Amino acid sequence: MSQKVEFFFDVVSPYSYVAAIQVARSDVLKDVEWRPFFLGGVFKASGNQAPISVPAKGRYMAQDLKRLFAYYDTAYTFPAVFPTNSLMAMRALAAAEPSQVKALALALFSAYWSEGKNIGDAAVLADILPADLLAQASDEAVKEKLKAATDEAVARGAFGAPSIFVGDDLYFGEDRVFLVEHALKG
Repeated sequence: MSQKVEFFFDVVSPYSYVAAIQVARSDVLKDVEWRPFFLGGVFKASGNQAPISVPAKGRYMAQDLKRLFAYYDTAYTFPAVFPTNSLMAMRALAAAEPSQVKALALALFSAYWSEGKNIGDAAVLADILPADLLAQASDEAVKEKLKAATDEAVARGAFGAPSIFVGDDLYFGEDRVFLVEHALKG
């Protein structure tokens, strides 16, 4: 892979999870940089809103997610608390070493979207993430790191999650992963 590929995501986003499944399974996307950002901040800065806030999109999303998770042979349970506040989870991921982010993110995605656990609950996070990362999530430097990643993504054109960049080119949505692979194959 000659171009830098960055995968911006928030674990509260089901479509980020569908993209994460594809990225994790891809032979082409092995060197992707997993970049946590805060979707609430992206929505606020870009003027966008969550699909669930539009009734017709919300109804469609419920059907769409069942189809997508079945297609990718991944367990799916719509969480009882949706959306949940993912800020602490995303800060903890921002505190992690880059080499840890993928595995930790996949664990959070699975807990929320496959098991229906409320990752906005500190006790649930404590069962999933290392204690040192949860402690660091309250540090001002980590808060600023997540905010900077969110601001960077928005400045580069992101308006939702997932947002994947190949160099400077934005690919939005789980349904664009194949185009990212295609771009990298040249």
